[in-house]
Amino acid sequence: MKYRLLPLLIVAIVFVIGAMPASAKNADLLLSPTRVVLENGKRYATVIVKNTGDGVGRYVLEMVDSDMQGNGGIKILDPGVKAANSALDIVSIAPHTMTLKPDEYQMVRILVKSMSDLPDGEYRSHLSVRITEADLDLDNNKPNVPNSTSVVPKAKLATIIPVIVRKGDTNYTVTIDDAKLVMGGADGQSQPQILMNMSFSGNRSLLGDVKVTHVAPNGIETQLAFFRGIGIYREVSKRVQTVPLDNIPLGLNIHNGTLHVALMSQENEGSKVLAEKVITP
Repeated sequence: MKYRLLPLLIVAIVFVIGAMPASAKNADLLLSPTRVVLENGKRYATVIVKNTGDGVGRYVLEMVDSDMQGNGGIKILDPGVKAANSALDIVSIAPHTMTLKPDEYQMVRILVKSMSDLPDGEYRSHLSVRITEADLDLDNNKPNVPNSTSVVPKAKLATIIPVIVRKGDTNYTVTIDDAKLVMGGADGQSQPQILMNMSFSGNRSLLGDVKVTHVAPNGIETQLAFFRGIGIYREVSKRVQTVPLDNIPLGLNIHNGTLHVALMSQENEGSKVLAEKVITP
């Protein structure tokens, strides 16, 4: 299974039972932005929660911790379990619940508390927003009951976004230890892919993009892929990533020449190249 870090993650969608009547309504959820970074002394941020569905929704908000796996997957930790370098003790949010009509939105306030006793580095938790009722009747503050024998599905979904707080001097080092061309694709994919193995160290995370370029023997360069949103959190020392080559022009022989793989920053460094590798297919 291919993993790709996306700052916005839907972490649970719980059962659909029976057929949905034509009149059934369901609230939905959109968060903006999909990643919050508080650094250089900034201690306040806002996130917009919007109901993009056609039902009235009730939402519950909380801060949770997670760990990143070596393949980029995110594992939400059990309640009461804190991650290393958790931000749970230094971040507060308000409100913790809200009810939104279709197309309605509300701001969530994120506040950083005192960090004076913490060493320099990055601290991270996730803002979790969960729909507890997807079709609420505002007249009685209860879920709507359909006039049907069918059972209306109530989607209980939680969406999480990282909330990152940085203090003082933060840095990292990343290298591409190995990169190879996988013909026919890995993980059941039909197109060729690049399989990357990276090493990482430091007291903060990175968010970057991967560009893959074919360089022909005559020097002509052709971009074969631009893969956005690869993240590495500070608890990860080894990271694996596959990059589909989805932009190969018809007639191009990728085995004739070299492939240049570049990991570029998506943050304040602009498009700075963080690590690169040359492959001879």
